[in-house]
Amino acid sequence: MAFKTFTASIKLLIDQERNKVLLAEAGNDFIDILRSLLKLPLGNIGLLFRKNKSLLTGCLDNLNNSVENLSLNSFRTHACKRMLLYPRSIHKDKPVQYFTCKKRGCGLLSYYETSRCSCGKLMNSEIYLEEMERDRVKDENEGGFSKVESRFFITDDLRVMKGLPGDLIQFLNKLGIKDVNMNADKELEIGSKEIFNLLSHSLISKTTLTDVFLRKQGMMLVERPLLIGPSAKETTAKDGKTRVKIMERKSDRKILYAEANEDFVDLLFSLLTIPLESVLQLVGDSYIMAGSIFNLFNDLNTIFSIAKPKTLQDYGWPKRIFSFLTHPLGSVYEFVTKSKNSKKVVLPPFYSCPNEIPDICSQQPPAYCLVTDSSSENRRYYLDSAINKREGPLKLLDPKSPEPNTTNSSGYVEKNSLFVITDDLVVKPLSSVSSISLLKEIGVAVDDVEEQVITIGGIEALGLLRACLCSSSALSDLMKVYV
Repeated sequence: MAFKTFTASIKLLIDQERNKVLLAEAGNDFIDILRSLLKLPLGNIGLLFRKNKSLLTGCLDNLNNSVENLSLNSFRTHACKRMLLYPRSIHKDKPVQYFTCKKRGCGLLSYYETSRCSCGKLMNSEIYLEEMERDRVKDENEGGFSKVESRFFITDDLRVMKGLPGDLIQFLNKLGIKDVNMNADKELEIGSKEIFNLLSHSLISKTTLTDVFLRKQGMMLVERPLLIGPSAKETTAKDGKTRVKIMERKSDRKILYAEANEDFVDLLFSLLTIPLESVLQLVGDSYIMAGSIFNLFNDLNTIFSIAKPKTLQDYGWPKRIFSFLTHPLGSVYEFVTKSKNSKKVVLPPFYSCPNEIPDICSQQPPAYCLVTDSSSENRRYYLDSAINKREGPLKLLDPKSPEPNTTNSSGYVEKNSLFVITDDLVVKPLSSVSSISLLKEIGVAVDDVEEQVITIGGIEALGLLRACLCSSSALSDLMKVYV
């Protein structure tokens, strides 16, 4: 969805005496843009707020800037940096590009033109999906959003309900509003600026609509409680451990910075690839972000998950049956893959890495074969589903791996690298000079620094995700609670 060109109408019911939004009424376009924002990876949300950095909370902007400022030599491949700066979502906003080498016949396919084929040539020749396959993928990607025109009511703290007259009357009664003549209606045309403001305020305010549309100065901020201990779900997570060296100031135990290898930095950077709705799903409880966003997430999830399909068309069975008859193996494979991943946070193909938060996995890459069309004067190549073709499927390369024949999942950052990470998650290459410069910058004497080695596992990774969104001293908050 194009956020920059987005416009929608919204009607506000305002308590004039208290200068407060009681209710907003909106259509599908407004609700769909909110749902689209929730589906965006954190890295893309950071990019959207580049011109309004003051609206961002936590350390997200520092992580984005760190990826941007690191040289290409710090990453395993050129594609790694692009994957982190512009992370994809499984809910694709634009068509995926595919590339082969100029020879076309090596049996390899890539998402990025910077990958190198097994023959040694760059895979910079773009190849397109066959028309019917392209339409099928487009339909699949556009699924899940509102197709039937509906009206929705949104409260000041972003509770959302279907816009039925009975619901409105019930809601007004709960608010004790008996005389609607005492309130004013206001109809607005809103664009991307208001949507971004709404998203940022939803993280920190319980009166989001009032803050965005009525208050010219300040917000009704909600004090964030200190991040608290891990939940039962987290304590059962089984995962590896990453060692991190923490530098503390002896005099007051303040965390100065951390030194770590590529494993920890992969964990940090992988946070940028997680969609916002998946973050809310992972962190769970509303004490993490004491604003309104959990209301929005929970209600939209309920509204668009609870409706029961009434026809075979609603279930999507006509397409499924046709797909099974024409691509039987592919349909079974897709069903098994989706069932396997149903309880996890699912990222696009190749986005997961060995050092990341538990319960995250990547989609299986699509299976396509190379088809040659010799009917025209110029030979034409395109991609089609490989399931019912004689040609074998092309191997889609892991863009994070510099070797075309690698099958193991790899991380983003170059192996055997060392980094320095500040308390607010600025990441830089580690050198003796950088450490001394950092101590000079923060005014700490070398003899006032103490080293402590900690381990970061699944529990700590979730805590780091929370701290990244809510705190400007993520390492300190993590040390207070999780280590």
